[in-house]
Amino acid sequence: MGEVNVDGKKPTFCLIKLGPVSLSYEFGSFPKYLIPPHIRWDEKKEPKYTTRQEFFLMKRQVRKSKGFDIDFTQFRSVFNYRPVDLDCDEYAKAPETTRELLKRLSQKSLNKYNNEWFTEYEFLNIVKANYYMCSGLMFFITFEVRDPYDNLPKLFQTSVYYYYEDDDQYILTRPKPKQNVKCVGTAQTQKRLVA
Repeated sequence: MGEVNVDGKKPTFCLIKLGPVSLSYEFGSFPKYLIPPHIRWDEKKEPKYTTRQEFFLMKRQVRKSKGFDIDFTQFRSVFNYRPVDLDCDEYAKAPETTRELLKRLSQKSLNKYNNEWFTEYEFLNIVKANYYMCSGLMFFITFEVRDPYDNLPKLFQTSVYYYYEDDDQYILTRPKPKQNVKCVGTAQTQKRLVA
């Protein structure tokens, strides 16, 4: 099973492509009270990269993981790709919380994936998410599912364009690469039809 455009429509070109990495704040150029919680601002901690090295490291991590797996502990500068704080209410429209928003987006993408691939993965919970701002928010959500084949939890990823006044656009849903996800039915002991 591979990556799926779960809407069945051809999304606009700008949504398929990852947003370009850009520097928002260079280390030391913003007041400490404005430092996002994911930024490592202590000068004594290692590794110490230059802003240029951090830029290329961020670019490489975004490209390699398609925006899903970025190690933010490497950076002292702030870029346009950022992790989502699941416990804040910054991204959702009240009364929905950020965690509820990401859960809703993940469940809908998983339902579309199950319908497309005739699978029966069951949503469990949100693991983490990253985002960047465009005309809305482009979320890169990693969530956990139960695999009906072996009844074990597995990781899935979905990228969703979200704007609270518009329809959500589901760009990509896939099992996280390099893990053993195989679903050949609803159970390991699936009965064969006898002709």
